[in-house]
Amino acid sequence: MKNIRIKNTDIRFVREPLLAPFGFKGKYLTELWQTVVKIESDNFVATAPGTISVLWSDANVFAEHAPEESSALMRDVTAYALDMIRGETFVTPDSLIRSILHDLKKYADKICGRDVAETFVLNSLVGLDYALWSVYALENGITDFDKIIPDHAKEALSFRHDRLAHIPLVSYAVDENGLKNLLDSGTGLLKIKIGKACGENLSKEEDMSSMLEWDKARLSEIHNIAKNYTTPLSKDGKIRYYLDANGRYDCMSRFEALLDHADKIGALSNIELVEEPFAPENEVFVGNLPVTINADESAHSLSDVEKRLSLGYKAVALKPIAKTMSVSFDMAAAIYKAGGQCLCADLTVVPLLAEWNKQFASRIGALKGMTCGCIEINGNQNYKNWDELCQMLPEGLVYKPESNGCFTIDENDYKAGAKLFCENKYLKLFQ
Repeated sequence: MKNIRIKNTDIRFVREPLLAPFGFKGKYLTELWQTVVKIESDNFVATAPGTISVLWSDANVFAEHAPEESSALMRDVTAYALDMIRGETFVTPDSLIRSILHDLKKYADKICGRDVAETFVLNSLVGLDYALWSVYALENGITDFDKIIPDHAKEALSFRHDRLAHIPLVSYAVDENGLKNLLDSGTGLLKIKIGKACGENLSKEEDMSSMLEWDKARLSEIHNIAKNYTTPLSKDGKIRYYLDANGRYDCMSRFEALLDHADKIGALSNIELVEEPFAPENEVFVGNLPVTINADESAHSLSDVEKRLSLGYKAVALKPIAKTMSVSFDMAAAIYKAGGQCLCADLTVVPLLAEWNKQFASRIGALKGMTCGCIEINGNQNYKNWDELCQMLPEGLVYKPESNGCFTIDENDYKAGAKLFCENKYLKLFQ
């Protein structure tokens, strides 16, 4: 592979409105900012968007600033990273990303006035990372997605699924009709947000107790509907649940109370996995629980993955569209080597990033309870301008929505991965 010089960089941003307030971690979003970066090498130009989600990546930064201010802080971190790499040379994007992480985090800490989570820094690098991979492919004449996969990750990404079960997001606001619509459409795996904050000015104990009761009622509400459906996408034919707590539970006994309730109502066997029941700093062992525990925000590096696996976590949510594809290659390799499971989760991203995510997801192993691969995509549920955003894809690449609960992946779709390296419509933002 050749040395590639970064001749110039630039950045724009777009504020994308959501159809309705989007709730998780006890908070709500009404819009998601998209940074759009441009990277010029000596021979090629690449542009790529990155979705800013401060609430997801570092809830403390989000809590200390207005939503617009927190998004602007992450945008500024992206801009600083582009300044750092301008004029530099690289052989592979992942090596360049690793080389700037330490100093970039110091800058993020400085402007945010706190020790930020590494996920905040990685989230800021997504558009830059994809633009680098595009330039890398173009400069080296690569026309196959498989050819950009680093050697150490090739075995972990050696699968070839013909279907990806679609994982729609069941946020706090999804009502009975919305849930039935998802199930009637063939959905077999539901990502259910739990851990809702139930009021302001509550003590910690009141907040936790109210949250647990809300979660119990929410699970009962969903199971009473979903138990009447079957799906060919799971091995036992049951609708599977992917519970996402976003680190809201404070102790094992309270979380076990939720699982006891799930068992009581007959929903325990439907739970495919539970994501981040505890905050990252709560290093309680979870390997003896009757459900698979999945890491997300607590796993943003290779060492984090190894730590979570040692604590009994048996799955990790890969987010190439939130933690960079560079880091996700490393994580996928480590999980595969340890015999764990992984899936590609969403960050409510735009169609172009969703297509990158599909390419990654189609190559990793299936969850143990599923008959095929899976991927979370919820941007079509949440972006007001989703149809217009689909028009920003490269020429010849068309976003194909799910059908009967899954995305069909054929040989043409695998070959279409090369179109992601090509010029997309985001370039017009710089003209």
